[in-house]
Amino acid sequence: MSKKYVLSCVNGYPPSQSVIEYGCWLAKTMDENLKLFHAIDNQYHENRADLSGSIGIGAREDMLEEMVNIEHQQNKLLQKKSKLILESAKLHAEKCGATNLNLCLRKGRVLDNILDFKDDLSIVVIGKYGKNHQGMSSQKTPVGHKVEGLVKKVHLPLLIISEDYTEPQSITLLYDGSNGAKKVIEFLTTSLGGSNLSVEIIFFGENNSKNQQMLSEAKAKLERSDFVATVQILSEDIDDALPNVLGKKNSDLLAMGAFGHGVLHDIFVGSFTSKMIQISKKPILLVK
Repeated sequence: MSKKYVLSCVNGYPPSQSVIEYGCWLAKTMDENLKLFHAIDNQYHENRADLSGSIGIGAREDMLEEMVNIEHQQNKLLQKKSKLILESAKLHAEKCGATNLNLCLRKGRVLDNILDFKDDLSIVVIGKYGKNHQGMSSQKTPVGHKVEGLVKKVHLPLLIISEDYTEPQSITLLYDGSNGAKKVIEFLTTSLGGSNLSVEIIFFGENNSKNQQMLSEAKAKLERSDFVATVQILSEDIDDALPNVLGKKNSDLLAMGAFGHGVLHDIFVGSFTSKMIQISKKPILLVK
């Protein structure tokens, strides 16, 4: 069976470099190949009839021809720029020690392309913002529409990046015992097992025997895959406490199930997911 790909989506803007670096780390840790992907999704196509309408019925033939030529040159420059983005990404990935690299340049929306070859992928790494958000702080940057589309429609693990690369040593795992939360455990143990990462399991709810048993089972499963696991139970209201709790954590990754059926369900399927992606300085691993 051929290996699947870790997909790093690069757009030439920060945090593309970190997206490449986290992709390299995942590919090495998961023993998979790395695919560097760039989509040309803002091409401007017009035909001669469209052009005549845009500048008036009385436009001269030579004016229309000149506009067609300008559009043609712009598309050629866009193609060249996109190829340079991927070549630069390849050089950076190779400096990070990546091998078996695959470059993928496609036209169309990022989401549509990923849906087209999703069966070849194990995880998607993407920056939380693009060129329209340059100059904004990570705290103020809105979640890009590409990220929102991937969260809603791509049923693959996603690693969403906003800051510079730090080699992961620790993970904060939000856990509620739901099927979505269990899928996070499954991904960690099957894909990142043996990495000796430390995992702190955070549970919002009552500290009773039932919940203790559930968390103990999750902890044991992680430990069987060589994770160093700890558990913290918090009785605070999750809506109010979660941002503050995460702000105090020094872990390198935040992991959570994007769609669950427990206490986190309404948060993850609603606007809170976008809020958490926006305010988190750490990469967010979403599994569903």
